[in-house]
Amino acid sequence: MSYSTKIPSLKVKTSIDSFNKLLEVLTIQTENKDENISKKANKLKEKLLKFSIPREENEETFVDIRFYQNEVMDMFHILFDVIKEEAGYETDYYKILLDNRNQFKDNE
Repeated sequence: MSYSTKIPSLKVKTSIDSFNKLLEVLTIQTENKDENISKKANKLKEKLLKFSIPREENEETFVDIRFYQNEVMDMFHILFDVIKEEAGYETDYYKILLDNRNQFKDNE
């Protein structure tokens, strides 16, 4: 039986600083009271520390990270949990989205 690998479809090129910040957020979220978020954060943290690839190109150092689609959704869930208390909004972007969609439909 042959062994096959599937490379995650989403590739993110990030600076060392951004990589460190992302891992710090995941580290903090491993202590989240919500067990689901805590487990996802720990799993992503372990994956990023094991499979991310440090690279150098044109005297620039960066990190390549690859995600599967479900991991991107997990990352959004974790990040939204981090900012839920911090971020507010002044504009109803959902209303703008609806207006844009209606305008798009009218132009078809």
